[in-house]
Amino acid sequence: MHFEIKEEFYFDGKPERIISGAIHYFRITPGKWRQSLHNLKAMGGNTVETYVPWNMHEPKKGEFNFEGIADLPKFLDIATELGLYIILRPAPYICAEWDFGGFPAWLLEECDRVRSRDPKYMAAVDAYYKELIPRVTDYQFTRGGNLIMMQVENEYGSYSDDKEYLRMNRDLLVKYGVDVPLMTSDGGWDAVLEAGTMMEEGILPTANFGSRAKENFAALERIMTKHNVKKPYMCMEFWDGWFNNWGKPVIRRDPQETAQAFREILELGSVNMFMFHGGTNFAFWNGANESRHEGYVPQVTSYDYDAPLNEYANPTAKYYAFREVVQELYPDKVLPEPIISEAVAYESVEATNKVSLFETLDTVGETTIHDVTKPMEALGQGYGYILYDTVNPIQTHSGRFEIVDANDRVQVYHNNEHVVTQIDDEIGQEIIIKEIGDNDHVQVLVENRGRTNYGPYLTSPRQNKGIRAGVRQDLYFISEWKHTTLPLETDETIDFSREWKENVPAFYEFNVTIEGEPQDTFLDMSDLGKGVVFVNGVNIGRYWEIGPYYTMYLPHDLLKTGANRITVFETEGKEVTKLTFASEPKIMEPK
Repeated sequence: MHFEIKEEFYFDGKPERIISGAIHYFRITPGKWRQSLHNLKAMGGNTVETYVPWNMHEPKKGEFNFEGIADLPKFLDIATELGLYIILRPAPYICAEWDFGGFPAWLLEECDRVRSRDPKYMAAVDAYYKELIPRVTDYQFTRGGNLIMMQVENEYGSYSDDKEYLRMNRDLLVKYGVDVPLMTSDGGWDAVLEAGTMMEEGILPTANFGSRAKENFAALERIMTKHNVKKPYMCMEFWDGWFNNWGKPVIRRDPQETAQAFREILELGSVNMFMFHGGTNFAFWNGANESRHEGYVPQVTSYDYDAPLNEYANPTAKYYAFREVVQELYPDKVLPEPIISEAVAYESVEATNKVSLFETLDTVGETTIHDVTKPMEALGQGYGYILYDTVNPIQTHSGRFEIVDANDRVQVYHNNEHVVTQIDDEIGQEIIIKEIGDNDHVQVLVENRGRTNYGPYLTSPRQNKGIRAGVRQDLYFISEWKHTTLPLETDETIDFSREWKENVPAFYEFNVTIEGEPQDTFLDMSDLGKGVVFVNGVNIGRYWEIGPYYTMYLPHDLLKTGANRITVFETEGKEVTKLTFASEPKIMEPK
């Protein structure tokens, strides 16, 4: 197969529109990849697009991961087998409502500023690309594969205008073997296209938008005309839905209205549906938005996105509306039937073990002592929770306390008893602890709820999670703190033989026996407070009673025939006695 960009996209000498769908392999367990990719083809798609998250592939400096859900080559193999073209967006920054926009947390300690010419940052990008890019170069159409385009950076025009920085990123891709056409993607208006495109280098500009194709493509036309080139129009991110935030109803977009916008794009150019299949923000990978007007707003575990495929890869009404558009515009296309999987509600189970966090602290975290409080990144921790505990007894003369410069959610304890929970702007308000004894101590459990992935606060000091300044009693900072890192990457080190106490964070273990082949299911968390869940050692993400999702999706390939272990880490002091399953999600729908 030969691919060429002229005034249109040419495949083996014939012009063809790209009908692409975004499927993030890192948000979907490998057992669902084939269903998702098949359903893309069954809807009329000819191309799959995916970002590549640096932080998942290099979670610690120099330690690379391409296994399991991070097995990008395996995902590309399935796409190739199904005959789909591939667009890869390996930019060091991906946004994607993903923690820190895809940057590894360790960069906060390693370099001065991401997305800049900082030599330490660019050296880190170089080392990452040296490991990543050779794994995908053989998929390029120039070497007999289906990979047709790759991206330089991502929506850079919404961040800065440093063309030299963009060229440095381009040069690294070429250095490690990229020889397919390159492209950029930016919002569909003149200012960001001027700032983020690489027209002087002949790199394809594309636009991101959710409607008004004529207006957005007109902006592309203007910048191409300015540089005296004629290239095809492509919407690299057609926002067919949207992501969701805690405590607010899910966002829906009418299927027929969205399909009409989809049609308008295809009548003028090519399209990449963002998202085609949203998937799930497993573990602690969710990102957050932050603005002066709305403050800090982290995303939820589900990344359903109201996409053509729902979170568990089944077609929605929007899918069939899009499919109808494709069939009308391309009547000669023969579309296979989509794959539809069934979810089941397994029988509820009772808890078999429980233990308080404070009792098993030494088995689930690593403790060091420092004279002042340090954020988690300074201790080599990227995600999860961190517990601060005073080394010396606190003074008895004053019960006034204040946590200074911390993110994102703090739970304060006095001798293992809960005092107060503060979140976001509440942090820093005065805390009163009454009746302090001679040997009393204070603990602060801090949750990293996800780093900002987009906007002016991408490089904010608030990206460092934990307590940055300290805890004051009266007017002075308390010195000497135990720091216990709690990344909670697995539940295998919890010691359930130890004591459980009420009203404090605790772990609860459940044993689930499955007969026959496991199927997709949902965990009903509507009676619980807040925390995370592990399934056979895998952290499947956060839950929170404020919604909008009251269930957690559990893919079939995380379960196994026979015995399964599910562990709930409940931070709000609620006792978890029973685990209930559901066959479909429970969601706070818009009124």
